[in-house]
Amino acid sequence: MNPLEEAGRIAAAVRELPEVADVHSGRFGRVATLGAGGRVGGVRVTEEDVTVGVTVRTPFSAGDVAAAVRAAVASPGRPVHVLIADVADAADTDGVADVADADGGADVADAAGVAAAETESENGKETVS
Repeated sequence: MNPLEEAGRIAAAVRELPEVADVHSGRFGRVATLGAGGRVGGVRVTEEDVTVGVTVRTPFSAGDVAAAVRAAVASPGRPVHVLIADVADAADTDGVADVADADGGADVADAAGVAAAETESENGKETVS
């Protein structure tokens, strides 16, 4: 199976997970597989590893999401990296939450791929992860 076909298979399997609202290409669209037949966003397949970016549904556990995504990928012999790139609120109608910090900028994922979202509360800023 070529990388583009494999990425398409992985994206379809990950989208079926109840914890995942959709695959996500990351902040700059770098989580993607490119090939002669097109582009599959949200999944990067290389000979060395597989990276999957996801938008998760709330509530979620980052460890549980990562385990479910790795099981869905089913790529023996290659490490699977999971990037939680966004968080979808259950009440959000478009499937992607707009979580913003006090400065108005979105803070939904750190460089290590662990989800962190800042929200305003009565007591000031708090981090939700």
